[in-house]
Amino acid sequence: MHRSRLRIAAALAVVVLGILSTASRAQSLHGSHQSVRYAYAYAHQHDLDLYQSASDVRRAVRDGDLVRLRSNGHYTLHRVSYPYVTPTTRTFVERLAGEYHQACGAPLEITSAVRPTRRQPANSSPLSVHPAGIALDLHRPTGKCLTWLRHTLLTLESERVVDATEERHPAHFHVIVFGDPYRRYLASR
Repeated sequence: MHRSRLRIAAALAVVVLGILSTASRAQSLHGSHQSVRYAYAYAHQHDLDLYQSASDVRRAVRDGDLVRLRSNGHYTLHRVSYPYVTPTTRTFVERLAGEYHQACGAPLEITSAVRPTRRQPANSSPLSVHPAGIALDLHRPTGKCLTWLRHTLLTLESERVVDATEERHPAHFHVIVFGDPYRRYLASR
């Protein structure tokens, strides 16, 4: 009897440590192989296509699977080769950008959206979800705007509706929007 309680306690400790590890990662905006694998699995579980080529992206736009991002007063596009994302990811961009503009007095800058697998940079992960249109890159601002963006992305991560990583070279935020959880999050507000 005593040994089984010890095994149960040990198993619970492992689970708690895993939760704490995930929580601490989420509170730091540090990427991990685990989060990359999770996003890739999410894309596959939700039957999201990983577009291979520019013609695949054009076909997805024509079919309505991807929609265009268009610069407006709240956000700008900077050297974005393929300014397309899933409809839910565009909703995320529009909402985040509106709040960012209100908090910072400047538009949010988007530097990447969908990227076909054949157009991925050399340093990208083979498990990247940029080809699915659920990932985007945001320019890393400075000062109070950086503080605001970090806080907001951490809050959304804690709700498990995005996965955000602050990358250093080049300095930007890589954000993955989980469509179903994000839609439920919006519906609950």
